[in-house]
Amino acid sequence: MLLRAFTAAKTKVKSKSVYGDDYVQKSEYRYLMKYLRMYCEYWVAFSMIDTDGDRRITFTEFVQATQSLENWGIDMSDPQKQWSECDADGFGKVLFDEFCNWAITRSLDLDDDDDVTDSDIEVNQIDRDEQNKQNLSNYQK
Repeated sequence: MLLRAFTAAKTKVKSKSVYGDDYVQKSEYRYLMKYLRMYCEYWVAFSMIDTDGDRRITFTEFVQATQSLENWGIDMSDPQKQWSECDADGFGKVLFDEFCNWAITRSLDLDDDDDVTDSDIEVNQIDRDEQNKQNLSNYQK
C-alpha cells in the first residue's frame, strides 16, 4: 500500500528539485497521506469481499458482495460486466492491485468514513502558504 500511495503522490506537484519525482516533497505530503488512507480503505473493502482470506476475489465472492458494493457507490445492475472490468487480466481472480485500479475509476467509497478530496488539500495548502507569508512578514517588521 505504501508504494502505491507514494507513487501516486510523488507526481502531484511539479518538482523544483534536482531529484525530480524521486521523493515526496513537502507540498505533496498531504497527498501521500490522502492516498495512504485511500489504499487502506480499499484494503478494508477488498478484505470484506475476500471472504475466504486467500487475498484473491473470486466471481462468487464478488457477487456475494453486491449489496456492499452498491452501498459503496458501485452500479451492480450488471455484476458480470463489473466483474469483467475488475478482473483486468481475465484470469478469474482479482488481486488487490486490479481491485484498486477498478475501484479508483469508479470512486469506490466506504460509506462509514470521512473523505478528503484533492481540492480540500489544495485549498488548505494555499491557506497555509498565505498564513506562512503573513507570519514571515510580521516577523520581519
